[in-house]
Amino acid sequence: MSLENKLKTGIEELIEKDEELRVKAEDSILELKQCRQCGWCCNNKRILVTIPEMIRILKHTGKKFSEVFIIEDNKLSVSIKTVETYGKPYCMFFKDFKCQIHDVKPFQCRTYPVTFHPQVFEFHKPIVVSKSIFKFKCGSPLKKKAEYLVKIDDFYNIAQERLAFLIYNYKIQRKLIIRGELEKIVEEYVNI
Repeated sequence: MSLENKLKTGIEELIEKDEELRVKAEDSILELKQCRQCGWCCNNKRILVTIPEMIRILKHTGKKFSEVFIIEDNKLSVSIKTVETYGKPYCMFFKDFKCQIHDVKPFQCRTYPVTFHPQVFEFHKPIVVSKSIFKFKCGSPLKKKAEYLVKIDDFYNIAQERLAFLIYNYKIQRKLIIRGELEKIVEEYVNI
């Protein structure tokens, strides 16, 4: 099998696993207090995306890769472009206090404030509610913040699966970036 066919097979696997993980993550989260759509999580210089997320966002918006994404200097990751709003960098899809790509937004946005990462205690500490439950609170300065519960076992299982997914995604993504083909391949999948 040629390298190009291996990469395309890898992308197909990523698309399938991405959907599985999104459903698993969403099903594991119990909402206590609803998101207020204040844009706190949209105020971010680097909203990283995976190959399946790039494809989904471009299909949804009808935009070209170069209009939406930036290949980071590390030649590994890709992020959504930002725009200066209220004097700060916000995701380009945050307009009028709403996410314009809500139905297809990236995993990290979809699950926030739950941060499915094995090293969560180093950067976004959950509250241990009981031996089996974590509570995550939004970092927004608003008094009424989003709050979500997730079973600790579910959290760690999903975090480990997500980490394996990201490692595989970045392996494929880096090869495509180095070959100068990421944009072309992603746009091919958009048109399928």
